Amino acid sequence: MKEIISIYKKQRPFIENSLKAMIDGIDLTQYDEMKDKAIFSLLPALKATYKINEKYKQSTPVYMCEGVNQDSLGLDMSHFLSRIQFSEENIYISNSYVNSRSATPYITVVIHVNNEYLVYDFELFALLKELMLIEGDKFFSKFTQAFYGFFGFLLILFSVGLIAYAIFIIYDVISNENKEILSGFFRSIIALTLGLAIFDLAKTILEHEVFYKELSRSYNLENKLLARFLISIVIALSIEALMVVFKIVLSDYSQMLHAFYLIAGIGIMILSLSVFIFTMRYHGNKN
Repeated sequence: MKEIISIYKKQRPFIENSLKAMIDGIDLTQYDEMKDKAIFSLLPALKATYKINEKYKQSTPVYMCEGVNQDSLGLDMSHFLSRIQFSEENIYISNSYVNSRSATPYITVVIHVNNEYLVYDFELFALLKELMLIEGDKFFSKFTQAFYGFFGFLLILFSVGLIAYAIFIIYDVISNENKEILSGFFRSIIALTLGLAIFDLAKTILEHEVFYKELSRSYNLENKLLARFLISIVIALSIEALMVVFKIVLSDYSQMLHAFYLIAGIGIMILSLSVFIFTMRYHGNKN
């Protein structure tokens, strides 16, 4: 639901203009003839509609695509209309809200015409799908979900393998006295860091491309994925550089220049990553 609201907020001007265009394409004088089924065929995202008379009483039942609801017929709707400010075109478009019947986000459009008020309730998810703001092709969606699902779970298996390898290194170091304890621990930490990075990448892919694909159109998602993965890689390389420095200190100082080159390269990566994250956040806040 949060993804739907986020898309709505970012695309609100386009959505409201599209709703006005949809309403303009309907002959409102033919409302009584269209209210049963025809209007729902023209507007797939429309889920309910009813009419309020000049005395602010609901003059018709609630017409829905699946039937008619008589419960609210004749109710006083003045409390609802008193909060409405119509535009110059005599149209009011509400903010998104959670519908009490379906517990899903809705948008209500009210039109003031001929001393009456026509109310249209649109389901936000269906509207976004109709406007192509979320993916709507079922066959292609299922195919990509299956592919990303296989790829994501395969990455998780690799991350579990790295974690198992890290545990094996620790066990091997402890059980064999001839092993270099410091080097073993460093290699274990690197394997754990890479395993965590790969698992985080797999989790994000599964969340946004498999389990919540229909609701996921998060802006800068690719940049966020790349930034998080690169941070884990930089951490792993930093640990490796530290291990190299310890090895050189304990064995041959003449190789210290190579360690400097490695640390300098990591520093350049950190600087580049910082610029990338700053640029990403700047453009994200600007949008």
